[in-house]
Amino acid sequence: MATLTAAPWSPAAVGHPLSRPSTDASAASVAARDGEESPAETPPVAAWRLDDGNGSARAAQWAGSYVGLPGPGVRLGEQGPDGKMPGAAYFDGGDYSYLITEGIAVDTTRAFTVGVWVRPEVTGQEMVAVSQSGIWSAPNFALGATTDGDGKPTWGFALPTADGQVTVTGGTPEAGEWAHLAGVYDPATGSARLYVDGTAVAARDAVVPADTALWHFVMGEALDSDGYTFGQKWRGDLADVRVWNADVPAAELAELGRRKPRPFAYWPMESVQTLENGIARIPDTHHNIGFILGGDARLSNEEPLAGSADITLDGDGDHLFSDIPPLNTDRSWAVSTKVRLHGAPDRDMAVLSQTGWQADAFTLRYHAADQTWRAVLAHADSADADTTQLSAPAPGGAQNLLLQYDEKARQVQLYVDGILADSAPYAETDAWQAGSSLQAGRDSAADGVGAHFLDGDNAWRGVCWCAEALLVWGVVGLLRSRVGGWVGVGGVCELGLCVVCGGWRGGL
Repeated sequence: MATLTAAPWSPAAVGHPLSRPSTDASAASVAARDGEESPAETPPVAAWRLDDGNGSARAAQWAGSYVGLPGPGVRLGEQGPDGKMPGAAYFDGGDYSYLITEGIAVDTTRAFTVGVWVRPEVTGQEMVAVSQSGIWSAPNFALGATTDGDGKPTWGFALPTADGQVTVTGGTPEAGEWAHLAGVYDPATGSARLYVDGTAVAARDAVVPADTALWHFVMGEALDSDGYTFGQKWRGDLADVRVWNADVPAAELAELGRRKPRPFAYWPMESVQTLENGIARIPDTHHNIGFILGGDARLSNEEPLAGSADITLDGDGDHLFSDIPPLNTDRSWAVSTKVRLHGAPDRDMAVLSQTGWQADAFTLRYHAADQTWRAVLAHADSADADTTQLSAPAPGGAQNLLLQYDEKARQVQLYVDGILADSAPYAETDAWQAGSSLQAGRDSAADGVGAHFLDGDNAWRGVCWCAEALLVWGVVGLLRSRVGGWVGVGGVCELGLCVVCGGWRGGL
């Protein structure tokens, strides 16, 4: 008999150091929302979330003294990097595409750091996300997108020097993808550093002249070298702008550059809607994504695992499937579950999969022949496609499993109890969007849809997805069995997807 246990998610359950940025500039150490602890943070001297509603006449500051005043080419109320709306401002790149403030944010002749989430609509051209203007001179600094010596798109952090300007460049912008940029100036070491998604990508010697004239902080453009006109207009989205009068530690910038999870969808498995066409559908509590009952899957209130009801599967074709594909499997994603095995089941059993038309983008299952957990990822939506496979021992007892695809690292990884158990290269060309549905209790395998079913009289409860970014988290159900197969009594099962910024780095 095997047991899959599921319960409300907590960071400690999977060794997940999730935290959220402080929104209190007066405190160096804050408690994050939802009970998650945030590490000590350097308070910014100026900050704008850019989460003001559509049509707002100004962008409210949460640190510092100056509001942001948007031009006609700026649209507030857009979706931010964490998926929330409002959470960002869109800049159309035209003459009136700017968001100005009425004062100096920071003394750039001393140590300072500036950070911002960016999503360029185009690449390969000079576009400034944030800057602080000089007076009849080049900007005090400029942070945004530029090109390298070969004309290739890159990120850049520019500072004035006695001889003109120095620009630190590194990383590769992607049109339509979120990234977190941070520029750091440290006069003590005479250096400037550029961070992309929390990782230091480049550094150069830099000394800002002590007599540099300071002027207003600006978003979406920079003062040209003539000291009179503004150009290098940003085209795309900006969010969460912060300025510090300090060299912010690398650990803090790494945390700021990580995606934070958000609830995306939740199926409590306590009610079933019967549509006009007779289809039984489990609604979710966040969006309009439903789980369709397949085979003889049914709602049962007989000895429910939790709450007032659950869904029963009999292992003979019963399953659940989403009515739209919830995961963008051609981008970074993660799926995890906490499982407990009793004994050694004698058949393969699928837990979760997302299907295309001929293959599964991924499937996570128990493999009976060698008593392992097996992750199988097809390289194309084809029955004979090459696959990447990861495995880890399934000795019985409770284990936390996490499978993730890191688009930026071009790798897939399988973690067991927070420790990397297996990994393999997985190129961007290997990933593809599975356009069918996410399935619970079955996968396609090599013999067609339904080749692996959960056996026994199984019950599902509490399926949930969340998007962090994109990173998507969730609780996937309690399973039980009266005659063998999966049995659920409580624990963790999370699903994840990164749909912005092209992914995250490292294990979750």
